[in-house]
Amino acid sequence: MLHLSADPTALATQFDLHPQRSLLFSAIRLDSHPLVLPLIATRDGDEPTLLVRQQEQGNVLSAGVPRERIRFYAPWVTIDPRPVSGVHTAASLTALVSELAADDAVVLGADVVYSHQLALAETLEVTTESVQPSPVRVRALSTAEVEGRFAQWRERGATTATKLIADVAHLKGLDAQFGAGDTRYPGLKSITAERELDALVIAAPPNFSEATGREPGDGAVVIWVPGTDRVLVAATDAADKDHYGTAVGEYASLGEAVAALVPGRRIGVEEEFISVSVAGELAGHGLELVGTSQDLAHWRDIRDNEDLPFQVIAARTSVYAIEEALAWAEHEIDAGVEFTEIDIYRRYLGHIEEFRRDNDIPFEVQPYFTNLHSSNRMLFPGPPVDFPINRETTCIQLDAGVRVTIDGVVVATSDMARSLPRTAAAKEAYELFFTVVREGIIGQLRPGVVCEDVHEGTLEFLAPHLPRLIEIGMLGEETDFNTIYRRRNVGHLMGKQESFANELRPGYKHALTIGSYGAAEIPWRYNDAAIGTEDLWYIGTDRTYILSQR
Repeated sequence: MLHLSADPTALATQFDLHPQRSLLFSAIRLDSHPLVLPLIATRDGDEPTLLVRQQEQGNVLSAGVPRERIRFYAPWVTIDPRPVSGVHTAASLTALVSELAADDAVVLGADVVYSHQLALAETLEVTTESVQPSPVRVRALSTAEVEGRFAQWRERGATTATKLIADVAHLKGLDAQFGAGDTRYPGLKSITAERELDALVIAAPPNFSEATGREPGDGAVVIWVPGTDRVLVAATDAADKDHYGTAVGEYASLGEAVAALVPGRRIGVEEEFISVSVAGELAGHGLELVGTSQDLAHWRDIRDNEDLPFQVIAARTSVYAIEEALAWAEHEIDAGVEFTEIDIYRRYLGHIEEFRRDNDIPFEVQPYFTNLHSSNRMLFPGPPVDFPINRETTCIQLDAGVRVTIDGVVVATSDMARSLPRTAAAKEAYELFFTVVREGIIGQLRPGVVCEDVHEGTLEFLAPHLPRLIEIGMLGEETDFNTIYRRRNVGHLMGKQESFANELRPGYKHALTIGSYGAAEIPWRYNDAAIGTEDLWYIGTDRTYILSQR
């Protein structure tokens, strides 16, 4: 028997691994971090093995996990094959688990995400563990009250953002586009109609907050039934709060509550967030579960213009903090001072607070994620560690975002990147990638443009420059660049987090509209330089704005 677990306590005690702190994608994916969490695989008599997505290879090794105790899956997309050379990586989690299990049954711990169960069960014999359900108290919020709450916040946000960009020439006119109408509940109604659902059960933090206007809590879940004027919140005793609304009733479990309160049995659930035990509890009450993680991510992403003032605040904070932190690092290196990645990070945090204070921003502005590392340490993306920075440093990448919050509710996030190239080749490449991002990608963005066409146009824009990149040692002569780069995106929308549902990538046919907000990026990790170049954009009624340009 092969047992798989995602127990955070075991990750900490057995592997000294703290995913939200030491792994980049666990921090980025607010609505689906259980999906990318490492799994602990155990078999009687064998030492536990850590199953890790290869995009975290650099981070899990930097965290001190012994290489012999790690198995990788989902190959990382890279134009430089050297960082992954000799590392066996299974094509998928299913392939890796099949390899490890051989002919044995697979048992999923109660904490494993439901999405893994669905994928593994297609080809393997899978059983799941369960836990004793906890009683829940159900409360009700008025949809009108939630909409009013967001309206008040947005009014304050518009006042702040208007002042913030008053003297920014290239953002002139953007403030006229503040004030979009609220479509959160019509959007949810569209999901239930299209998927023929009787209700949605929503647990992931950004979706919970979007539905309720309240800070999410571990053990609090939304039950939304179309055709009603209220939002139900079911919470355990530990998570229950008076501000979740008026008491409706108490139930022995979440499953019992949903079965009693929903006039139907077909329920949309976030398969990339809820655990197998929660899914089992719901199914055990006769409910038919339908995965809606991608639907809800899309629902957030395409409505982000409604919170445009907060997106502006996030973008302007990010560009200031990132560029100032790297300017400090460059000055210190030139002065012969040795410091660490952590020192740059502290500067970055200080500049976030400085920008908020100096511009009288009346909202919390905090780090969302941080990818900050020296190319001397690794080419993989990852959080900063205590690694030396000095005149031998070839490149520093700072790809990071902030989140703007009100009363614990995330109302905006940012995602942009700048780099500090130190070699002649890296400097030349970095200058080119700025042109690619701002002209080759953002230059294409207008209403009606299809995401997959943006990606293809970017490859066409890059094509004439590839020989020069090969010449200066920033690309391998034998590299099949187009094939490799078609496996990744050149940008994405933003929906209270980096979007993994709406990307500028091959095969994705979503058409951009007025109000689309997102990021355009060219991450280039090759040889001795991990370069990040990324800007935030917004498609307005008259033109496309670059929000993260000083």
